[in-house]
Amino acid sequence: MKNSLILSVIALCLCVSASPEQRAAVPQALKSKVTECRRVADENANPLNFVPNRYTAAIGFPEEEIGYTVYDLQSNSCSPYGRLCRYDDGTFNAVWTRGTGPTAYNDRGTGYNYFDGTSWGEIPAARLESQRTGWPSVAKLGPAGEAVISHRGAAGLMFLKRAVKGTGTWTEATLPPPTGASGLFWARMITSGPDHNTVHLLAVTTPVANGGVKYEGLDGALLYYRSTDGGETWDQNGVILPGLTSNKYYGFSGDFYTFAEPKGDNIAFVVTDPQNDMFLMKSTDNGETWNKTIIWEHPYPHLANGVVTDTLWGCDGAASLAYDNSGKLYLAFAVYRLIFTATGYTFWPGLSGITYWTEDMPVYTGGDQFHALHVDSLDAHGLLIGYYNIDWNGNGTLDIIDAGGYNNGWASWPQLSFDDNNNAILIYSALMENYSNTAQNYRHILCRASSNGARDWGPVFDLTDDEIHMFDECCWPVISDESDELNWYFTYQLDTEPGTALGQDEDIPGDNYFNFYLLSKIVNKIEEAPANLTDISSNYPNPFSDRTTVNVTLGKPTPVSVKVSNVAGRQVEFHDYGILGAGVHTLTIGASKLAPGVYMYTVYAGQQTATKKMIVK
Repeated sequence: MKNSLILSVIALCLCVSASPEQRAAVPQALKSKVTECRRVADENANPLNFVPNRYTAAIGFPEEEIGYTVYDLQSNSCSPYGRLCRYDDGTFNAVWTRGTGPTAYNDRGTGYNYFDGTSWGEIPAARLESQRTGWPSVAKLGPAGEAVISHRGAAGLMFLKRAVKGTGTWTEATLPPPTGASGLFWARMITSGPDHNTVHLLAVTTPVANGGVKYEGLDGALLYYRSTDGGETWDQNGVILPGLTSNKYYGFSGDFYTFAEPKGDNIAFVVTDPQNDMFLMKSTDNGETWNKTIIWEHPYPHLANGVVTDTLWGCDGAASLAYDNSGKLYLAFAVYRLIFTATGYTFWPGLSGITYWTEDMPVYTGGDQFHALHVDSLDAHGLLIGYYNIDWNGNGTLDIIDAGGYNNGWASWPQLSFDDNNNAILIYSALMENYSNTAQNYRHILCRASSNGARDWGPVFDLTDDEIHMFDECCWPVISDESDELNWYFTYQLDTEPGTALGQDEDIPGDNYFNFYLLSKIVNKIEEAPANLTDISSNYPNPFSDRTTVNVTLGKPTPVSVKVSNVAGRQVEFHDYGILGAGVHTLTIGASKLAPGVYMYTVYAGQQTATKKMIVK
C-alpha cells in the first residue's frame, strides 16, 4: 500500500502548464475527418487477446494510482459522474468498471477503493459483486454508510450497500427489469436527504441493438427509480417520467444522461442523447414530481434509427450538471458536427468544443436548430469554454496527427463543480498537439477555474503535463461530489494507447489505471486576485553555457513557475518557485540538463505569462 502524502500537497496548479491562450485555426484536413459512432453491442469481447506490460513510471504528486483494469470502456459517452465520493471527515470512496480477462471478461465488476483519511487501500484484485456486472456508481447512504449500483444486463441492476463506509460486509439485492423489458443497463445513482437515505436511480432498458426489445414503445426506455428507505423498498420502480414517452421519442441510448449533486430536495438530471432533444428534468420535491425543460430542440423530432438526415450541430452526449451556491443549475456540455445515416450516425471529432447553459439563459429552441450549437457561433458569443485547438508550442499551427477513437469530440467529458463560496472548476479531456506516439495524439486532462460563479473563466491548465504522462491517454475525468476549503478532487483513467480496446479503436487490450488527483483551490484564488506583475526581464546572459537568470518583479504575493521547452514544443524542464512575495526575484535556470541549442522558456506568475527565447551554447 502506498503511503499517501496527497493531502499535504497544497499548490498543484503551480506544477502544471497553463495555456498561452492562443487557439490555432483548425486545419481543413482535421475539419474533414469523420468518425462513425460505434456502440459496444455486447460489452464483452475484444477482437484481440494480448495484454502488454505498461512502461515503468512512478506516480508522483499530486496524483495517486488507486485502481487497475484491462477492460477499458468506462462510458459510451458521458463521464460517469458518481464514481468518487467525499465524506465530511475527509474520507473517500471510488469505483470503476474492472475486468482483467479478455476477451470475455468473466471477472468484470466494480473496482472499489477507500481512502481512510491517511492512505488509500491496496489496489483491489477482484470485483465487489458475486456476479458479473458493469457501470457502477457509488454514493453515501445513511449516517455513515455507502451504496453501489451496477448493471447485470438481462438480470437487471445490482444494488450493494453497507452500514459503515470502508469496512464490513456488503449486502446484495437485485432490481429486476420491469415486465416486458429484456434487461437494464448503464445505471446512474445519487442519494439525497440529511441522512442520504433517499436513493435516486436512472437506467435504460436493453435497446434492440444490444439484443433487447422495445419497452412501452421505446427502443431503450429511460427509467427512474426512487427509494426513501435506503434501498429496502422502491416507491418509484422503473417509472417513465412525463415527457419521456414514446409519443415524444423513439428511444434512448446508454450513458447520455447525468445527475446533478442534489441540493436539499432539488433533484435534477439532464439528457444529452444526440438523437433527441437535449433536456433538463428537475424536481423540487425530492423526486415526487418533475418538470421538463428542452434546452436544445432537435431539428428532426422523434428521430428513429435508420433515418437519414442533413448535417447538424448537436451535443456529443457528454455533459455535467451542477447547482451553484444560489441553487441555480449550470450545464456544461460538449458539441460537435454530425449526420444521421441508415446505420447510425457519423460525426466530425475535430469540429467540437464545450459550451454551457444556465437556468437564466434562453434555451436553444426555435430558429436555425441545425447551427445553433455551431462552435464558431458559440465562440463568437463567448459561450465556448472548453476546446482542444490550443497552440501549446506557440508555432501558430495546430500540430495534430490523428486521434484515438471514441464516440466523443476531441474536447469532451466535461466535469463541473461549485463550492460554497461559488468558486467553480471545469475539468475536461482534450486532444493535445504536443503529445503523440507518432501515429496518434494523446488526450490530457485540462481545467479552467472561476471565482465568480462561472461568469468568467481563467486560463486553461494541462493537469497531466508531466513527463510520466508523455505517453499516456488521459480520459473520463470524474469529479468528487464535494470539495473542501483547500482542494477539488477527481479521478480519471489512463493508459499508454490512444483510444480503447473495446470501443472505436479496437486496440490490443492492455493495462489501464485509475488515478486520484488533488487540485488546489489556489487556481481559483489566482483569478480572484490576479498578480500585479510589473516586469519579467529577458534572461541574462544569453547565450549561456552554465546558468542564466531572469528577474521577475511582483506587486503582491504570487505563485511563480517556469517551463522550458525545446523548439518542437516539448517540455524539457519545469521549475516551481512556490508563492513569492512582492518585490524583485531572481530566477536561475541551469544548463546542466540541456543540450546546446535554442529553447523557449515561459514564466508563469498567477494568470500572467511571458514566453521568451534562450540559447544554450
